[in-house]
Amino acid sequence: MKIRIYVCVLLLLLMSASVSAAGHEAASIVQFGSDVTVEAGTKARRVVSFGGQVTVNGTVEKDVVAVGASVVVSRGAIVEGDVVSIGGTVVRGRGAEIRGSVTAINTTNFWAFVSSAVEDEAEGWSWVLAVISLAIFFCLLIIAMLVTVLIPKPIAVISTTIREETLRSSLWGLLALVLAVPLAILLAISVIGIVLIPLEVVIMTVAALTGFIAMSQLVGRQVYALVKRRNQGIVRETFWGLIILWFAGWIPYIGPIVKVLAVVLGLGGVIFSRFGTRMKGIHVQPPPPPVEQPPAEPPPAVA
Repeated sequence: MKIRIYVCVLLLLLMSASVSAAGHEAASIVQFGSDVTVEAGTKARRVVSFGGQVTVNGTVEKDVVAVGASVVVSRGAIVEGDVVSIGGTVVRGRGAEIRGSVTAINTTNFWAFVSSAVEDEAEGWSWVLAVISLAIFFCLLIIAMLVTVLIPKPIAVISTTIREETLRSSLWGLLALVLAVPLAILLAISVIGIVLIPLEVVIMTVAALTGFIAMSQLVGRQVYALVKRRNQGIVRETFWGLIILWFAGWIPYIGPIVKVLAVVLGLGGVIFSRFGTRMKGIHVQPPPPPVEQPPAEPPPAVA
């Protein structure tokens, strides 16, 4: 199995902005929320579907991946790579040719897959963790899009706070992380405080998640500024910033440091700005003054 390869393929294809249809030329097909069919007599380079069934009647030169759906390779179809279904099944017709491996991960064989992967020790665990990381990424991406659509102003305030008050935000974030455990211990030794421990966990989780989303928006905005494409909208900036941060987190040795810094700065920005409701001490560029129009000249007198 090559689960790690499929994780990288899915993340790379997520960054693709266009969706190609199958035709006479071999092109990759990426589809969200609808079925994909490679007709007989046509070729596709690679097929990836999120939430839709993949039916192969023709030829696929690389891999076929379906997330949350099944893959059907009909009679006479050819898949020169691997076939993977996460959350569905793989149906292979008589005479269908699959030259790679066939992998189906669903509720009936999930624990068997985990057990077999873990038996391979470190390599097996890396496959399991890669799948879990991918699932967390998609959940975080959905939450980030909803948050930026529903409450864009607090996210913008937090990201501005992080940019303008980076040192204070980092100090507040470190302080919150350092005091989180001692505060939980103090609450645990008191009868009334035990009830407040879940509340502390919820507040810290929401604050860290909100701060990470704000950091993603800030990263996306800075990247757009570097390519001289400003004011792209908070949703688009957050989307690409989150992808960049997540990809950076996969870099060996440097990746975990990047994620920790993003969480610390984001958490500090949330605390310092009081969940995006406080702009004190933050430099906000005032709007340009209105341009004064010259007084209109009186009409010429009529003789």
